[in-house]
Amino acid sequence: MRCRPLLTAAVAITAIQVLTACGETSERDFCGQYADLVAAADELQQQDPLTASVEELRAASEEIQAELDQFQAVSEGRLDTAISTLRANIDAVRQAAVDAGTEALETARPQLEESMEDVVEAWAVVQDLVEVQCDVT
Repeated sequence: MRCRPLLTAAVAITAIQVLTACGETSERDFCGQYADLVAAADELQQQDPLTASVEELRAASEEIQAELDQFQAVSEGRLDTAISTLRANIDAVRQAAVDAGTEALETARPQLEESMEDVVEAWAVVQDLVEVQCDVT
């Protein structure tokens, strides 16, 4: 009979350790994916809307959108509003570049510049929210 309470305690301790490990894994995934997102965001922000080609803007926008998809999947709903805003602003950059095409790109550059500024602002919000959780220094 004494074995049963001891077995129950052992199972409870093991379950706590497993759940704790899952939480730590989740945070590593979240912060690791954030690092990938930072790299993609840096690539997009390096694109000068006044001189970048349509292809460069499109490729950088698509890359950050893909990383944003992955990040949102591991964020477990914590940042949905901020991510949605960032996603919409990135899509505006991509859409402006694609719609303009190579021929009309010069005319669209002011719109691209404004869209990139919106991306920078939305990205700053996401960074502020995440860096507290990931202890980024």
